[in-house]
Amino acid sequence: MHASKILNIRYASAGLTAVVIGYTGSVIIIIQAAMAAGATTEQITSWLLALGIAMGVTSIGFSLRYKIPVLMAWSTPGAAMLIGVVDQYDLTVSIGAFVMTGLMIALTGCFKPVSRMIQSIPQPMATAMLAAIVLPFCMNAFLPAESDFRIFVVMLAAFLLAKRWLPKYVMILLLLAGLGIALWDGVFAAKSLKLTLATPVLVYPEFTLSGFINISIPLYLVTMLSQNLPGMAMLRSYNYSLPLPQILIGSGVTNAMLAPIGGFSVNLAAISAAACMNEDVDADPSLRYRSTIWAGLFYLLAGVWATAVVTLFLALPEAIGQMMAGFAVLGTLLMCLQNAFNDARYHEAALITFLVTVSGVTLFGIGSTLWGLVVGGLFYLNKKKH
Repeated sequence: MHASKILNIRYASAGLTAVVIGYTGSVIIIIQAAMAAGATTEQITSWLLALGIAMGVTSIGFSLRYKIPVLMAWSTPGAAMLIGVVDQYDLTVSIGAFVMTGLMIALTGCFKPVSRMIQSIPQPMATAMLAAIVLPFCMNAFLPAESDFRIFVVMLAAFLLAKRWLPKYVMILLLLAGLGIALWDGVFAAKSLKLTLATPVLVYPEFTLSGFINISIPLYLVTMLSQNLPGMAMLRSYNYSLPLPQILIGSGVTNAMLAPIGGFSVNLAAISAAACMNEDVDADPSLRYRSTIWAGLFYLLAGVWATAVVTLFLALPEAIGQMMAGFAVLGTLLMCLQNAFNDARYHEAALITFLVTVSGVTLFGIGSTLWGLVVGGLFYLNKKKH
């Protein structure tokens, strides 16, 4: 492809928009997940570098190979799930679990029965599980009302006004509001900001059965059900034929290869991908893949400058991070609750799945994420027989 054909402001704008939506909406959750895993500031930077490389290379590679707008992303729900479990393990065990998750995704692309089995999980139960994972983040967004009332009022006002007047830029405006109030109150640790290039930090993986059960399997399920399947549906809604097995194999292998430096997930984007698929990008659908090539380039730049991203968010007060993380997944929670209880046949099974997952219970070394699906599934099957 000739360089002049891709040097179009519409393609670049669409690609940048998709990346900005993805980053401002959830980068704080990625940072919190890395911190929960016990990562140092340098290792957190390495995580974002690995993710930037993974998303950039796969977005560019798949888009060029198949000439369709394939946008990759990290799994925000997956990161949210990690926060609740990785603090129970050494970082080496978590990294080993990320490697296994990537290999599981790749194997799913190799074996159609596995893919069909994942798709056979009832959507209401899958979304109920996801709702339970993101619920604590949404609840925590309102805790600063007690501890940091000034910050809470400014952030909430910014969120409400942005939702009313500029809904596409909510998270950007929320970040600017957070920066503004932090600077005004003198609580922004500006001295900690760094503009150095990110460097990878290698952590040798440790493979354990407990890490596989409580990290790898839940992360795999959340990534497949909440990211890859919706991402596939998004592409098909714009009439693109997706070579899913090849996408799963490529993204899974990339995930496994970059896991030792923090690449915990790479999967199809869903919501942010829409920015690269509509008519505003190009009237010709066959040319819209050029926007995801641009997105891939912006991903790579964001990864290289991950140090600045990490130090910026770590310099903000905890209350601002809490509110940004909660508001970032508010729409996800609403969508999940709507889908979970939309079909009367699954109402009780979805509710059981939701309650067991949100309880945080651990039995026989298995966490609540898996127990939620198991108990909810058994409840549905038992009711179905009667």
